[in-house]
Amino acid sequence: MTRYCKATEVLTYNDLIIIQEYTQARGDYGEVDNGTWATYKSVWAEVVDGTGVEDFQSDMDIYSDIKTFKIHSPDASSVTTKMRISYDSRFFEIISMKREGRLFTTLTAIAFDDE
Repeated sequence: MTRYCKATEVLTYNDLIIIQEYTQARGDYGEVDNGTWATYKSVWAEVVDGTGVEDFQSDMDIYSDIKTFKIHSPDASSVTTKMRISYDSRFFEIISMKREGRLFTTLTAIAFDDE
């Protein structure tokens, strides 16, 4: 999908991603279930691989296959780091975000493979 933004800038979002949120429900007696990941929203994105670094190590966690997901959506500001991204039959945990704009927010989520 191609969107045009400003007079000289062309935004190309060719990859469909699914943003998921973790939900928990309470039973009849107030007990909390284990919870599940549910689809929050499907959006078109530009997916960018990590910037030449094979592995990134921080606090004893090794992150590989780091990707940046750029989306352009009026409600992108409602996405949080408590959500995750489903892309290419894999799951990515959102670890940071950068928001730009006002009405149509561009969100950049840097995520790592959640397996």
